[in-house]
Amino acid sequence: MKLKLVPLRIPTGWIVTLNDFTESFPEKFVTDEYEHRWEFKEDILQLRCKYKDQIVDLGWYPEFNVNGQYKVVLVDTSEKNEEVSFYWNVIEEFCSRSIEEIRMKIEEFLQG
Repeated sequence: MKLKLVPLRIPTGWIVTLNDFTESFPEKFVTDEYEHRWEFKEDILQLRCKYKDQIVDLGWYPEFNVNGQYKVVLVDTSEKNEEVSFYWNVIEEFCSRSIEEIRMKIEEFLQG
């Protein structure tokens, strides 16, 4: 069974770099036999806004673990390091097992 992506309202200026955020029913993920357990990984969703120097990143921690939960972080990427990459300076983070709570927090971060 193919799972649908969770619908998100993404404002102008944000780019989707990864989206595997599916309607995977975390409330049913109570044993390792759950058919969609592979949906609960560290790299689920990432959105980037270059003009704000921000990233919204979503993952499941610990990965593939029935005791885990989603964690969404809003990150400032304006500070560059010596490799001309950027540091992940966490502005805010939020954890929950509820897809709806996570969806609402993602949209709040994007609007901020």
